[in-house]
Amino acid sequence: MPRQKLSDELKEAISRLPGKEKDKLLFRLVAKDEALVEKLSYQLLEGSATQEERREDLKKHIQQTLREEAEHFYSPGYLLLDLRSISGQINRHVKTTRDKYGEIELNLFMLNYTLQLHSHKVERFSKGRRRTLDKYIIQRVAKLHKLLDKLHEDYQLDFEEDFEKLHRQLRQDEILAKMGKEAGLEV
Repeated sequence: MPRQKLSDELKEAISRLPGKEKDKLLFRLVAKDEALVEKLSYQLLEGSATQEERREDLKKHIQQTLREEAEHFYSPGYLLLDLRSISGQINRHVKTTRDKYGEIELNLFMLNYTLQLHSHKVERFSKGRRRTLDKYIIQRVAKLHKLLDKLHEDYQLDFEEDFEKLHRQLRQDEILAKMGKEAGLEV
């Protein structure tokens, strides 16, 4: 359903409502948007004190999800579904907390852990069966490089080791290494 733009008359009428009525309307509207409720809870109740804790909890969840996937690995397609789900959770974390550092850290962890646990399993599949997964991984790596370039140099050093590990793992897989070069990455 497309969003309706409020007319100037309606905006004026809403602004003239008594405070209690405005609050009731606001509470009803906010409750309908789960992401907004989470963001407001974080900003107004928790503050930035829980950012590290939230990041660590999400990291544990990523680790558990990928470990479970490794135990029940079926195909690159199912692994891709899990990675997309995890990426959505990372994006939601970033949207809620504005944690740019965590965005890089969590995505780097996800990719490194995925390649560590699954690369030998994925390599057994044909190039065609793994194409979508490989493309997704390379796109994520490219996005990470762009995000890293936007960070201050001091923070970039924090990720140097993890990026080196990621590039080493990409080089070990011929198909990923080739795709990375084609995408302009210095693998």
